Amino acid sequence: MLKAFIDTSVILRLLVKDDDIKRKAVERLLKEAIHKGEALYVLPVALMETVFVLEKVYKIDRKKIREMLEAILNTPVLRIEMGDVFRKAIEVYEEKNVKFADTVMGYWGLEKGFSAAYTYDEKDFKRIEGLEVRKP
Repeated sequence: MLKAFIDTSVILRLLVKDDDIKRKAVERLLKEAIHKGEALYVLPVALMETVFVLEKVYKIDRKKIREMLEAILNTPVLRIEMGDVFRKAIEVYEEKNVKFADTVMGYWGLEKGFSAAYTYDEKDFKRIEGLEVRKP
């Protein structure tokens, strides 16, 4: 069985729908993977980059970005590393207006059993419940 991952450009074609030919190709890829019983993997960096591009390049608001990312997280044929971290992170990103990378780092740390983060970016990390924020 083929093991493969999809990158940011594939995720974006599916979400942004700015190129019908590529979007349909991605949809076909997902259907074929389901039919063959294969899974496609999504690496954490691809999700981080996806949110960055949606926000900075496409100027999409946080609510819509959350909806888009949740759609990817809930696509059964996709295997998302750190899926639980991303689910928590995207919620806080949208609801508390925290930088996405900071929420991912914070929830990754909490999942790994870290109780504190050393940072000079206190404002965002303080919005992550359960994480103690310290300056170096």
